[in-house]
Amino acid sequence: MSIILVGSMLLGCGGVQYVDNADSREYSSLGIDYHDLEKAAGDNIKSLLGSGYVRSLAGLEKPKVLAISNVINDTMQHFSTQELTRKITRDMRNSGKFILTMAFAGSGGSKDTMLDSVRNARGNDEVNQYGVPEKGKIIAPELSLSGKIIQRNTKVKSKQRVDYFFLLTLTDLKSGLVVWDNEVNIIKVGKNASAW
Repeated sequence: MSIILVGSMLLGCGGVQYVDNADSREYSSLGIDYHDLEKAAGDNIKSLLGSGYVRSLAGLEKPKVLAISNVINDTMQHFSTQELTRKITRDMRNSGKFILTMAFAGSGGSKDTMLDSVRNARGNDEVNQYGVPEKGKIIAPELSLSGKIIQRNTKVKSKQRVDYFFLLTLTDLKSGLVVWDNEVNIIKVGKNASAW
């Protein structure tokens, strides 16, 4: 079968179209989508960067080392919580007050496995030891970002209401004290058939 014929068959079956992010609200469902993650990340980072804790970091010589801890997806939606945490930590880093470590991570982040691979090369005669980091060079995190995303469904007459709660907490790892926390709520209403 030729490429032209296969291409024609795909287009004939409805094809696929690209949608600009700004126009994609037209195709929303009751599930969590791009716009919901953007809003949850944007509202949370606005709250964090405007908080008293972050204001107290003004004039700090070194940025605070941040690790992403567990962020639990307690919804019926299947998505990686890293979609949310990476948007938030990117803005945190861009503020100049935080730096992200990839040496420690919970379910909301990802650990860079190359850190262990490089360190396991210590003493290997096949590896030039000049580039292998010596022991004691990994910097421990000072702060931990954790959270939970909760979903609550309610039937309202012939429609379905879905409430999403994006809960985030920033913890000082030395003291165990919460230095910031926030909740962003997103509420959607639609026909039961449009739920997922």
